[in-house]
Amino acid sequence: MTCLNSIQIKIYLTIALLISGKFLFAQSIPLTPQNWQVVDNENNQELDLQVTEYKGKSAIHLGRHEIVRLKTNTYENFVLEMDIAGKAMPGIGFRAKDLWDYEFLYFRVFSGGKDDAIQYIPIFHGSHPWQLYNEPTYETSAEFKSQQWFHIKVEVFGENMRVFVGEKEQPNMQVELLQKECDSGDIFLKTSFAEAYFSNLKIQPLEKPFTIEQPRTEFGYITEWEISEQLQGNIRSQRQYFKWIENAEKNHKWQSIEADKTGIINMAQYYEHPKESAFAKTTIHSDVPKTVTLAYDYTQVLLISLNNKIIFYGHELDMNNFMRVTDGEQTIELSLNKGENKLVFWIRSDDEWQNEVGNPPYLGRKQAMNWGFMARLLQE
Repeated sequence: MTCLNSIQIKIYLTIALLISGKFLFAQSIPLTPQNWQVVDNENNQELDLQVTEYKGKSAIHLGRHEIVRLKTNTYENFVLEMDIAGKAMPGIGFRAKDLWDYEFLYFRVFSGGKDDAIQYIPIFHGSHPWQLYNEPTYETSAEFKSQQWFHIKVEVFGENMRVFVGEKEQPNMQVELLQKECDSGDIFLKTSFAEAYFSNLKIQPLEKPFTIEQPRTEFGYITEWEISEQLQGNIRSQRQYFKWIENAEKNHKWQSIEADKTGIINMAQYYEHPKESAFAKTTIHSDVPKTVTLAYDYTQVLLISLNNKIIFYGHELDMNNFMRVTDGEQTIELSLNKGENKLVFWIRSDDEWQNEVGNPPYLGRKQAMNWGFMARLLQE
């Protein structure tokens, strides 16, 4: 019988693990055109891969609005590590069905140490709804500096994600993923508004699930709504509103939708090309005539009617939190009748604001980025 030395044993074990498919060391991804494809985020045109030396590291360099997609594999559950340096908001798309629908994680490198340093958003039909998904669940703090290297590790399993920045043992972010239509897919890197560098990329499958802290859900949000087909143009009079809603209720195909567990209605989720506005309606039942308080917030423009009477019309102008949708930011009294009460929102997206500030198109098309609301009745 032949005796094996320790080196031979290690070699045979390694071969056995490779054959069985359980060799789970992180795979370094070469920075070559064979592995990566670059796309201009503004016009959807393919670009050449740029690899350069930045502050001592060989790195992929992306310009101010560019995407680089990993061509070699798709992933479902994984651990991804890399070093990032940038000026604005470098990010990672994953489980991407394409460049229109995916999960997205990004880092505001100019906000190191602040509560909005990291943000997660689900991408539906190209909409980047950063105003809808914010702190404390979808935005969290992390320490890094603009144009300096920092290390990140992202763990994804099932519907859960954890994000670690630097050498922290506890995650900076732990969140339930919301893009339920994408359970596996491509990984890509992305820049917004400024260049960034990506180095030392490693990825490996993740086999063991993990648990996360669940967001606060003690509030009783209005969850069940119906939404109309999309509308174009602005409502500028009561007469116009009643004409529009009458036509929509007679002729539109309405969808039944539900808010997520944190109360958010993301309108862009339901339209292949999210553009301008739509109606959302729900029914509030009351056993007796009474007055209740509606707490709500919204993106850009909102009109509210109750039982065919307009009770609110306004523009989102709160720049203290840069127009983020937050629970209970605004309130209004609702005079309910006994029985069923029809509550209607006409909600407009940020399409006009996008044009006003000169934000670029996404993959060559203009569209809504932030479009939604949240609402609940305050407890008596």
